[in-house]
Formats: sequence, structure tokens, C-alpha cells
Amino acid sequence: MNLKIIGILLLLFSQLTFAQTASTYFPSQTGYKWNYESVPLDSLNNPVNSQKFFSIDSFAVTSPYNGKNANVVLSKTGPQSTINFQPYADSIYYNFESSNGFEYFDPELISGLLGNIDSTLGINFLTFFNSLEGWYSYYRFASNVNQSYQVFRKDTTVTIDSTTLPLRFELVGKRITDETINTSIGTFTCKKFLLERSLSYLVTIPPFPPIAFKILGVEETIWLASDNWKVKSFIPSTNVDLSILGVPAFNVPGLETNIILPITKVEDEFITVTNFELYQNYPNPFNPSTKISWQSPISGWQRLKVYDVLGNEIATLVDDYRVAGKYEIEFTPESSIKNPASGLYFYQLKVGNLVETKKMILLK
Repeated sequence: MNLKIIGILLLLFSQLTFAQTASTYFPSQTGYKWNYESVPLDSLNNPVNSQKFFSIDSFAVTSPYNGKNANVVLSKTGPQSTINFQPYADSIYYNFESSNGFEYFDPELISGLLGNIDSTLGINFLTFFNSLEGWYSYYRFASNVNQSYQVFRKDTTVTIDSTTLPLRFELVGKRITDETINTSIGTFTCKKFLLERSLSYLVTIPPFPPIAFKILGVEETIWLASDNWKVKSFIPSTNVDLSILGVPAFNVPGLETNIILPITKVEDEFITVTNFELYQNYPNPFNPSTKISWQSPISGWQRLKVYDVLGNEIATLVDDYRVAGKYEIEFTPESSIKNPASGLYFYQLKVGNLVETKKMILLK
């Protein structure tokens, strides 16, 4: 057999996917921690070290979550000087089925950013992104190298100055050639994925299907190492021209994130919490928003919900696994209730068998 044929066979063999089991790339035991250093990038993709920040993720528990058995990762972000002492503030959910790695998209994690965009541009992106909440197979280990796959696609319309514009939001993934990289915790041969989130303008000429003209695309390259999961990600800065929407051009900074050794040798320290308590919201009465604080002496699934005077649930503020500690969240009725009325509301916290309820008053 000549060498050319052997080379072709080896290339084809390298594309076989029977060994690409997604779960082998995620730590098998809870308690695993990731320490990350993230550096923003300017419009020329130069690092802006003065804005560097750090993150710690912790594999807390495996638990059912919205239809799948989820690996729950708690996450916190902050400066190097305080990150070890901060409580975990967010939750990330992963699921692995055969050769597919799923991640749960929760619009709540970007609600603040979307709210700012909504108020600035007069476009209700928050409602649109809420419709995308759910599980998606971001990482398809069995896909052929350089072959794109669609994670999701959603068509919608936005109205600006009485003009309705048809838009498409899409996430497309691609597995690219494996790469060996050096990190501060070791050298890894990584599965490498490219995820592109894009916004397109739709043009329809009946009877043909809509044609999408991309007006915004943000690419993220992710390196996944066996038993370690994400060890690096890179998002280049993006120049955005939304003149078709009547918005001036602007630049979205990039971000490079790398796994690092533990940020300090000191384990995370938390203020010792000995009792379960839901505090009175402040301010109260309030308008337009108020802050709700609580503490729990046990780790577990925490649910904080708001009810009207008839006992109808009107908002879920927290529904995730959290470690024992103190927490605070801001509640803005306008973001979750259509035309909220002045009056009495109740908020209730449940952690395991522990339950507490308090009253609050909205004045408009």
C-alpha cells in the first residue's frame, strides 16, 4: 500500500468519533475548582492589563435542572485581592450525553446588560433573549473538524421609530483542529471549538425564503482539556456597524481568559453563618427597585420568589444551588411584571426544609 493511501486512511481515521465522549472532558468529582485570569482586549486586540480580573468556578453538585441531570458549577468574579473572600454569585449548568456537551442558557445572567441596551436603544432585547432560555448542545465532540453545526436560530422583529426590522439571532458551532497548549497548571492536548453568535438582517423576496445579511458577529474560541474542561477562551474585539438600525458604530472589547494556579494558597474564607434569615427589603416601601438580602447556614438549592396578595407567583429571583453564606439581589418589578400595580407583595425564601416569608410595598 503506497504512502499516499496510508496518509488518507490515517486522516479519515482521525475523524472517527467513537472515542469522543463528552463527559471525559469534565471533572468526574465534585469539589473541583477552576481559577481563571481574564484580560480585556482593546480595538486592536492588545491586552488592557489595568482592567484584568479573576474568576473562581467550583463544581458543587450534580442535580436535576429543567429536564436534564446538571453538573452545577458555582462562579464568582472579582479583583485578585478579594476574589477568595467573595461569595459565589452565579451558577452555570452543564450536561453531557454521549458525544454532546450541553450548557444551559439563562438570560438572567445578562439581564443587567440587556436592560441597559434596551433603555439606550429603545429595543426590547430582554424579552427576546428570555425566549431563548434552555439547554443547547454547544460542544459536539463527534462533529467533523471544520464542519459547522447550528446550535440555535431565532427570528424576531424589532421596531425603531415606527419601522419594523426583521432580524435573526444565531449561534453556530464548529470543532476545529485539536491543539496542544501550555498553561500554568500543565500542558494539555485540547479539543478546540469555535462558537459564533451573529445578528443578521432578513430580506424576503416571495416566494423565496428569507436571505440573512450578517450585521454583527462575535466569535469565541474555546479550548477543552480532558478531565479539566475549559482551560482557555479567546474573544477578539469586534467593530459593530448597526447603521441599518439607526445606531452609531461602536467597538465591543475582546476578552482572553486563561486557567491559572490557585489565586492564593489560602482557601476561600466566608463569614460564618449560624442561622437562617431572610432580611427586610430595603428600601421599603420602594420604587422602582429594592434589595433583598438573606443568609443560610447550609449549602443547598435556594429559591427566592415573589407573590402578589392573592398568592400568585409573579417572579423567581433565585433558583439555583448555592453554598452557605450571605447573599443579596435587586428586585425591579418592571423587569418581570407587566404594569406592576402599587400595593403589598410577599417574597419567600426556601433552602431545603427552611422557609421564611416577608412583606414589601411598591409605591408608584
